[in-house]
Amino acid sequence: MAVILGISATQLREDIADKSTEVSRRYHRGKAASCVKLLHQEMQLAYVGSSLALENTRNNLLDMEDDE
Repeated sequence: MAVILGISATQLREDIADKSTEVSRRYHRGKAASCVKLLHQEMQLAYVGSSLALENTRNNLLDMEDDE
């Protein structure tokens, strides 16, 4: 990603770590959006009966309760 942006990997890591930067905000919003999409996909697989997806969904729900 740093190569595409034309900056050093170290600088990108520093910008992401600094919560006050726009880079950090965009990175974390993108990461959260990807997570939501993946969880949605897993819920759909669980709905149609995937045993692994059912187990993962149960674990995800428990993790969400722990995070509250």
